[in-house]
Amino acid sequence: MKLGVGVNSCFSEKYNQKIVAKSRIGILLLLINITASADQFDTLNYSASAGISYDNNIFRLPSSVDPLQAIGQPTKSDVIKTESIGINLDKKYANQEVIFKGNVTNNKFNTFSNLDYTNTVYNAAWSGNLTSRLSVGVSDSHTQTLNSFTDIHVYTRNLTTVDTPHLNADWWFASNWHLTFGLTESTTKTSQSVINNQSYTSQAREWGVKYTPADGSSISLISRLIQNENINAVLYYPLLVDTGNTESQQELDFNWILTGKSTLSGNLLSINHQYPTFSQRDFSGLEGGINYLWSISDKTYLNVSLNRAISSWIDIASSYYVTDTASIAPSWQISTKTDMQISLSHSRANFFGPIIPFTIARYDQIQSEGLGFDWSPQRSVKLSSSIQYAHRYSNYSSFEYDDKSASLSVQVSF
Repeated sequence: MKLGVGVNSCFSEKYNQKIVAKSRIGILLLLINITASADQFDTLNYSASAGISYDNNIFRLPSSVDPLQAIGQPTKSDVIKTESIGINLDKKYANQEVIFKGNVTNNKFNTFSNLDYTNTVYNAAWSGNLTSRLSVGVSDSHTQTLNSFTDIHVYTRNLTTVDTPHLNADWWFASNWHLTFGLTESTTKTSQSVINNQSYTSQAREWGVKYTPADGSSISLISRLIQNENINAVLYYPLLVDTGNTESQQELDFNWILTGKSTLSGNLLSINHQYPTFSQRDFSGLEGGINYLWSISDKTYLNVSLNRAISSWIDIASSYYVTDTASIAPSWQISTKTDMQISLSHSRANFFGPIIPFTIARYDQIQSEGLGFDWSPQRSVKLSSSIQYAHRYSNYSSFEYDDKSASLSVQVSF
């Protein structure tokens, strides 16, 4: 399984479990202590929000498919209502900072009530300077999401839960040069396990060197090793499904301030993805992207990006796919209280690595357009609305779809 990891480094593997356990306990103790001694200089906010959205093709069915036969309902559309409460704590003291962000959201579907779910999301982090040249950080995050039906055609509720503790260190050893180290362990669990959506554990270790000139720009060279192991998995010989995989990565990452109004950022990543048993599914290649942010005026911005991603995929005709995406996203601050955002993107996905010769390779083309508005009548109140259209063409007709959606929400902070 493919795991995207953005971490800052490496610690001895035999201490991983002890470090992770101590980091979680340490974060909770710090948060309890700081919250208990909160004063008027603390930054502590609460929020409550409610929203409603409409999606005319929840399960991303092709137009040729009868929804009554596929999903047992005469319609493909639904209305989803959400209610959420959240907390945001950001406390700085001396040379340390503690952050805690969390929310609980209830999602209710009007027609497909079997998809109803309540999800909890949080991120807790502590960072500080041990010396004038050595900084460290520890964090723990928890996310829950309803799996997309875009590629996984299992039309029942499938929740994915990801727990990710992380450690990182940065040593400023000379002039504008830094050494970075880090460790990330994560556990991904799905409520339903299918071939391309399995539960697994992942361990990532990385180390690198970073150059930071005085203007705030940065450039890094990073080496990373990721080891994934599927939970309760056994070898499946008919489709050559392995019990895990290892991926090595070499990455060039940069964020460069070109002028006072423009920034260029991006990365170039060389990956080598290998399986312990079925080497027929091994793959390697280059991925990455470039992003240009331009502040055209005080109220108008433009974000342009080009990206390539390589992801694993298991069927008889492919072992991985490469997605190339071009996107443009202008935004405009209409007034002090109103913002508008536009998003346009075009992607092409090509599938490679068949395990049976002469099979037809799949390819997709995805087009999407979106428009959004935010209105803040008061500083603590925000109303958001959006509309979006997406279309995918595929030479595998079962993966084609058209989808239109709209949403409206209100959030109150206090």
